[in-house]
Amino acid sequence: MKLWMLLLLVVAACGRSPEEAKKKLAELQVPPTAESLIAKTKQSKDEDVAKMLVQAGVDPNARQENGMTALMSATFNGQRDVAKALLEQGAQVNADAKGFNALSLAVERGDIAMAELLLKHGAEAKTRPPGGLSALEKAQQRQNADLIKLLEKAAK
Repeated sequence: MKLWMLLLLVVAACGRSPEEAKKKLAELQVPPTAESLIAKTKQSKDEDVAKMLVQAGVDPNARQENGMTALMSATFNGQRDVAKALLEQGAQVNADAKGFNALSLAVERGDIAMAELLLKHGAEAKTRPPGGLSALEKAQQRQNADLIKLLEKAAK
């Protein structure tokens, strides 16, 4: 399939019903599975396909073998639209794995817009994942004044 046709199919699927998203995924030969969702949150070129997977009803709390959730992966890779779609479908914003959660990963990236999105959906700035630092502590460690200000305000 030519790249322009693939892009056209992806764009056409944005904002569709679960049935329409599943149909478009079938045309793209992408199975609507947790494994596909995790894979598509790892590369920015696959962001539209990842959103379609969420629209198709794939578990928004899907986890990789290492425990990282689809939300954490989307956050780590800067996929704000995917993160928003996951949160709107019930992704656990404070889920953690190996000392990280989505908010702490946004801080790692210095991604203020992602941090704001996560906070808006209930992320906790002072929550310390087992074996890790809270997002606020990470921002302080990195001396990121803008994130420190945002997270201190959210922690009150």
